[in-house]
Amino acid sequence: MKAFNFLTKRAFYIHLLIAIALVVIIIESVFLSLNSYTRHGEEIVVPDFVGLDCDSILDIYGDDFNFVLMDSIYSRTFHEGSIFQQDPMPGSKVKKGRNLYYVKISEGPERVIMPNLRNLSLRQAIVSLRSNGLKLESLEYVEHFAKNAVVEQMFDGSVINPGEEIVKGSSLKLLVGLGSGDKRTHLPNLLTVKKENVKDNILEASLNLGKEIYMDNDEKGKYRVYKMEPAYDIKTLVPLGSEVNVWYRSESKFDFDSYGRELFKKDSVLTVMKKKKLSDDTIKYVTDSFDYIITHRLFQFDSISREYDKSLILKRDFFEYIYRDDTIDRNTLNELINNGIKANYNYYYED
Repeated sequence: MKAFNFLTKRAFYIHLLIAIALVVIIIESVFLSLNSYTRHGEEIVVPDFVGLDCDSILDIYGDDFNFVLMDSIYSRTFHEGSIFQQDPMPGSKVKKGRNLYYVKISEGPERVIMPNLRNLSLRQAIVSLRSNGLKLESLEYVEHFAKNAVVEQMFDGSVINPGEEIVKGSSLKLLVGLGSGDKRTHLPNLLTVKKENVKDNILEASLNLGKEIYMDNDEKGKYRVYKMEPAYDIKTLVPLGSEVNVWYRSESKFDFDSYGRELFKKDSVLTVMKKKKLSDDTIKYVTDSFDYIITHRLFQFDSISREYDKSLILKRDFFEYIYRDDTIDRNTLNELINNGIKANYNYYYED
């Protein structure tokens, strides 16, 4: 029992009380320091920083938040150097000193890496340019054994090598091979095509966009192709890289739906006539007649112009049928061609 004699001594209890007091003091000190470190009970509301200048926000709120930049992006709708996105979201309650993650609008245009287009086909090169946010401005055909193979890629008059940085949206020129065979290509049919699609259609056909003539004034810019030069024909071949001139009219002033139906009627009728192996004189007569009517019709939306358009028909049963209906019954059309059109018709128009 001598081992527990210390329990009867006063000094033991004094030391025990001192130890307990020290433990309590240490625990309280730890909690107080934690409260101070974590700012327990000190919450602030996160403001909406989106669209505001990043540098100014960091200066004003630098003591309240620890700003962490996550990414920089390019945008045409936000100002350069402004905050595009933030986390936590506006209105959130957080402790002072909390990390605030943000995405910033880059100062300057977005840049991309130039792809390697050399030795690709023209079609592959166009796809690659689009996927990288770049544009094709024009084509130059040069002597090369592979037709429509990309020989060189040019930007601003100089060669641009793969891997170089270039501003996104830039337009390039491609040097393309002529090949060793036929150096001609078919014209694309641009009639009634919307302006925003014209250049792509021309370039994809191994041609270049020439002059653009606007026949109407449209503030909304809703233009479509009214005429092209060379004129479209399914059999026409033009040299690779040739220029195609286009005339635009406003779809808010010109009835392109009716115009397109007339063009379709012409193509459908001529297709049937060729299948029936009618004479060249007959086909020329019908072609000239259609061209006259299509060229001279107003295709306006007002009732007076529409009545005028209806009066521009040849006084023969065949054309009265064609212009009376918007659709074509092939069987009836065959009968009209067989019975109503003769190769010895005189070529004249009735205005």
